[in-house]
Amino acid sequence: MRGMSFMDVIIGTALVLIIFTALIGILRSSLQVAALAKTRSIATTIAESQMEYIRSLSYDQVGTVGGIPAGTIPQTASSTQNGITFPMRTLIEYVDDPADGTGSGDSSGITTDYKRIKVSVSYYANGHTQTVDLVSNYAPQGLETTTGGGTLKISVVNATGAGVAGATVHITNTSALPAIDLSTFSDVSGTVFLPGAPTSTQYQITVSKNGYSSAQTYARDATNQNPTPGYLTVVKNQTTTGTFAIDLFSTLNVRTYSPIATSTFADTFSSGANIASASNAAVSAGDVELSSDVNGYAFSGSVQSVSQSPTYLAGWGTATATTSLPAGTSVRFHIMNGAGALLPDTALPGNASGFTGSVSLASLSTTTYPTLALSADLSTNSTTTTPILQGWSLSYARGPIPLPNIPFSLAGTKTIGSTGAGAPIYKTSVANSTDATGFRALSLEWDAYTLAVSTYDTVSVCNAPPYSLSPGTTSDTSLILATSTTNMALISVRDANGAVPGASVTLSNGGFNKTVVTDSCGSAYFGSLTNASYSVSAAKNGYTTFNASGISISGHVFYPVSLE
Repeated sequence: MRGMSFMDVIIGTALVLIIFTALIGILRSSLQVAALAKTRSIATTIAESQMEYIRSLSYDQVGTVGGIPAGTIPQTASSTQNGITFPMRTLIEYVDDPADGTGSGDSSGITTDYKRIKVSVSYYANGHTQTVDLVSNYAPQGLETTTGGGTLKISVVNATGAGVAGATVHITNTSALPAIDLSTFSDVSGTVFLPGAPTSTQYQITVSKNGYSSAQTYARDATNQNPTPGYLTVVKNQTTTGTFAIDLFSTLNVRTYSPIATSTFADTFSSGANIASASNAAVSAGDVELSSDVNGYAFSGSVQSVSQSPTYLAGWGTATATTSLPAGTSVRFHIMNGAGALLPDTALPGNASGFTGSVSLASLSTTTYPTLALSADLSTNSTTTTPILQGWSLSYARGPIPLPNIPFSLAGTKTIGSTGAGAPIYKTSVANSTDATGFRALSLEWDAYTLAVSTYDTVSVCNAPPYSLSPGTTSDTSLILATSTTNMALISVRDANGAVPGASVTLSNGGFNKTVVTDSCGSAYFGSLTNASYSVSAAKNGYTTFNASGISISGHVFYPVSLE
């Protein structure tokens, strides 16, 4: 009989390994399923044990510490089994059974028909928190009875008035006996209904949900003498309803910048530090001349500057060369790209033959040409004379440039009450600053917000304040800031489609009259104003002229203008 070949052994071994690996995987999965089932079984046993204990109590004893109804059962507890901790939550509440009518329509006049017990035991499995829930109703042995209290109804709604399900409603009342400290959740209609609440004037409510704004009642104190809303009052045999509006947070991204400003690269050849290359030319006594030897000056030569790659480049300006030209000599300069090649005449007409004096570079695309350099060709028809390049320059505009660490404040329009003198107390007031990159993202509830930057004047802004934030939206604002003046006005001109650039805005007051054309963001800035009342007009072809008077300018004012 022929023995097994080496290849047979390899194939057989591979098959055994495949089968063994599969069996190990099946075994591992089986063990995980068994462990999960055992953990769930323990959680179920804990929940059943808690439910049996509660149902062993008399009806009057069934309640939670700080809850409605009140009792001796903790709202939260935990049990440790086999080294695993199982958090447990017990919720007990009265139920108004619809069989005899609900609320004011209850035929018996009693809305606390029976108690509903819910026990929830949590455990961690497969990277997620799992929960075992047991629910049981517990009715009194005799006829239903009144608790002597009233009913507390909390409605949680969003910005449009629709109910918000799953919101956490925290209810406290330290004046009640026993004290109430209860957390529960709004149902699918956004409602928490608590019959049997003890009569009291001190119900404090806080409503929250992950990713949402919050709402609450407020205490009356020395500052907030007219809280809105104040603490809720529960009256015997009456239903007290409190409505609290929450919704998804919005984001406002604030960016701060310095204005666009002109910078210039200039070289007067005090040294050769800014010369990238030269051929038959050299720096001599603060000038660039043709190279010379015992035979006199070279007939031609060239020189090229170091490249300029400005950050935050907004536009190229003007290139200029200053020369001294004896008879028979010439200097013509050119503009080079980042690779050291001449810009084509299609981009800069006349560049191939060169320029004298100055040339505008405003038409050059900063995207196509983010880097430029200067070069010059020097020539003479005599070895005894040389042209002289005395200096050259290249101007450009930079900006807007991020301005870091700028403090600012925001204030919403929603109020939580007023002082004794009737001054409103605003719910949201934010003092913050941009970071080292000139940026700050703020999470805010839906509202209209004003903005103030106390240490600078805002000379332009895309998306000007006030900011009307809708729930769950993101808004961006970019502030261009300059030296602060005591009184300023930023007029923002918009139409139905957004900013209106190129509009003429006139601000006037007696002897003061100034017109500014709006920029690309629709902004017209007026600084160093006196504290007074002004008139504003705004006009642009195709729109109806806007006119307004009696505009008080004190401090930093943002004034919106709408053109139609």
